[in-house]
Amino acid sequence: MGAQLAQEGSCCRRQALIVAGWIFAVAVAITALVLLMIFISKKFPEGDPKYWVAVTAVSGLDDDLSARSRPTISPVFNVTVHMDSTRDSADGRCVPDLSTAEVSYGDAFLGKGTLPKICAGKRLEAEGVARAWGQDVVVPWFLRDQLAGEMEVGDAAVDVHLRMDGSLLVCKAKIGGGISLCREPQYA
Repeated sequence: MGAQLAQEGSCCRRQALIVAGWIFAVAVAITALVLLMIFISKKFPEGDPKYWVAVTAVSGLDDDLSARSRPTISPVFNVTVHMDSTRDSADGRCVPDLSTAEVSYGDAFLGKGTLPKICAGKRLEAEGVARAWGQDVVVPWFLRDQLAGEMEVGDAAVDVHLRMDGSLLVCKAKIGGGISLCREPQYA
C-alpha cells in the first residue's frame, strides 16, 4: 500500500511539473511575442508627420506697438516650418499647395502667408520658411500693450495656425525662440 501511494505521489508530481512546464513555455512565448512587437514598432514606426514651427524674425512691431498715434500695425513674420516624416513608412509626404500659416496674438489676427512646398522623403525631415504678413491690422490696445511688454523682456509668443489640406495645426511659438511642437491636427 505504501508503494502504491508513493507511485501515485510521483505521478502527481510529474503531472504538476508538466503543467508548470507548459505554463512557463506559454509565458516565455507571450513575452517573446510582446518584445518582438515592440521591436517592430520601434524599427518600423507608423504615423503622420509631426510639425514644429519657429518665428525666427519679425518686423513692424517694435515701434508700431507703442505708438498711440498709429491705430494699425503692419507686421511681417518669418515662420520656419519643420516637418518630421521619420515615422512614415510611405514614400514621403509634402505640405500641399495653397497651405497657409496664420499668425495671431490673443485671438487678434496679425498676419498670414502661403507656405512653400515642403517635401520630406520616406523617413526624412524637411523645412521651409513662410512669410506671414498683415497690412494695417487693427489690434486692441490692451493686446498691443501686453505684446509690447512681453517683447521687451523677450517672452512674447504668438499662435501660428497651419492650414493644410482640410486640417488645422495649432502651434505656439516664442518670437525669436527655438522650434515648438504643434498639436495634433484638427480636421475642418
